[in-house]
Amino acid sequence: MAKIAKWLMLSSFAVALVLWLGFGGRSEFVASAGPYSAVVQVSGWLALLGLVSATWLTISFFGALIRRTVARNAVRYGMKRGR
Repeated sequence: MAKIAKWLMLSSFAVALVLWLGFGGRSEFVASAGPYSAVVQVSGWLALLGLVSATWLTISFFGALIRRTVARNAVRYGMKRGR
């Protein structure tokens, strides 16, 4: 699951950046007050998807870190899990 989230994050940020800078999304966003074209909207949604997957990766990384610490402390101090 982490590999999927990692590649989803990287690809969505890359495509959003290409759309934003390469296809005029930034210039259109700055110049007009709305409604925005598909380039601006798609790049925004892709950036949001990248942020969601980055958040998922962060939560899963620290969750695994905490689980390993709890297991190591249980072995080190002779305690059972959950007590």
